Amino acid sequence: MNVPVLLSALWILFLLVAWLGYRKHLPQAEISVRQAFILVGAAALLARFVPNLLLPVGSAYDLESYRIVSDLLLDGQEVYAQTASVNRHPYLPFQMYWMAFARWSALTLGLPFVKVVRLAPIGADVGIALLLFASLRRLGTKAAFYGGLSYALNPIPVFVCAYHGQFDAIAALLTVLAIYWLKSSPALAGSSLGLGILSKSWPVLALPSLFIGTRGWKNRTVLLGAALVVPLAGVALYVALIGGDPRSVLERALGYNWGLGVWGYTYFFRLISLVQPTATALFAWFIRNGRYITLLALGLVWLIRARKQLPADGLLTTLVAFLAVTHAFSIQYLMWVVPFAILVQDHRWLMRYTLAAFAYMFLVYMTLVLTGSITRLLPWPQADWFIIIPASIPAWLVTVGWLGSRLAGKRAQRS
Repeated sequence: MNVPVLLSALWILFLLVAWLGYRKHLPQAEISVRQAFILVGAAALLARFVPNLLLPVGSAYDLESYRIVSDLLLDGQEVYAQTASVNRHPYLPFQMYWMAFARWSALTLGLPFVKVVRLAPIGADVGIALLLFASLRRLGTKAAFYGGLSYALNPIPVFVCAYHGQFDAIAALLTVLAIYWLKSSPALAGSSLGLGILSKSWPVLALPSLFIGTRGWKNRTVLLGAALVVPLAGVALYVALIGGDPRSVLERALGYNWGLGVWGYTYFFRLISLVQPTATALFAWFIRNGRYITLLALGLVWLIRARKQLPADGLLTTLVAFLAVTHAFSIQYLMWVVPFAILVQDHRWLMRYTLAAFAYMFLVYMTLVLTGSITRLLPWPQADWFIIIPASIPAWLVTVGWLGSRLAGKRAQRS
């Protein structure tokens, strides 16, 4: 392990320890709103900028994807129509503009591409910590301070934005902002959620909870209209600027079906197909139909519990259910639940989840994403089949237990 990666490993371990002990070791005296806000922001910035400064690398696959998309966009080529970009950008056109700016900075100003491109998700992640502080002010300054720090120091989102360089923090920030604005302005809430969907597809999972949690059909219509118009306007703007067929843009985002057999119950079917080649047809069936199983399970969770809960609670239940039942998976998905668990004060399960997810993510980032050293133990793909994927099972089982708790527990209901 090289020195920057070693120092980054020590830093993320330090953050885990700080996150586990921050409540016990903070002074118990009253703190002003201004002081608390500054401390939350400073902690979030420090937690994320240290690894960004240390690490000259990120996820090799994702960085290469960013470069491909950026170069196509800077050359004025239609990103979604190029063979080189297939499976490289399965999202609507939003984050690609920042990628292009980071690439231009690297080519024109000589700035390191990996460090610049991570600044957008890092900034959004700091914004989430501050927005959680603002959202929890209703519970008192101290509760807001603890909630903001809980996100600022939690190593799961730090892994995703500052080590990996993935953009999920932008989508999460816009989704938290939609919940924050829901009561005061359905138009702003819907627009914010629409921007989140334009950034990544998964914030669409918040739409049912926000829709049912909005009072009055007029407000619901405004919310739904804004949430749909904004991403469609983003696609229209892209087509006007770059050209291309809007259907190809939408099909790329809606047709994403990657990362099968690497998480949850699907791994066992994949393992059976590896051990018993005659069973490959069963795994192939999951590849074709897994998304429908996931959608059916999420629909049942919505009918049984999430639709009866307040918007933030309902969304957390939906996201936990997604992690428990999804057929497809990428490691950055693990940060989705963190801000919403803090928002609804589900600290007990967040503690269990963070410890399990951290153990898995530490292994993956330090031996695969950043270095590739896992292949010293086993060649690829055997290292994936028998080390990386099995290491995710404890974290997945925690999500299954968490889902069971949320389905059975008496969380805050919609008034």
